[in-house]
Amino acid sequence: MRIINEPTAAALAYGLDMEPVVDDEDEMNVLIFDLGGGTFDVSLLSIVDSVVEVLATAGDSHLGGEDFDNRM
Repeated sequence: MRIINEPTAAALAYGLDMEPVVDDEDEMNVLIFDLGGGTFDVSLLSIVDSVVEVLATAGDSHLGGEDFDNRM
């Protein structure tokens, strides 16, 4: 069992029901961002032979949709 952040979990859950979009020998890099109400998170994933590897993850707990609302 591992603890993963929200954008990584969303990417994995989304991919469970999808057909493979690349050949087994191809590599696909995926950038996922999650702009929530109070936070902003980004994950970079690599998919090779249907194996998903998290290359990087970052976030800002002080940037989110509420900040955009407050600026308007």
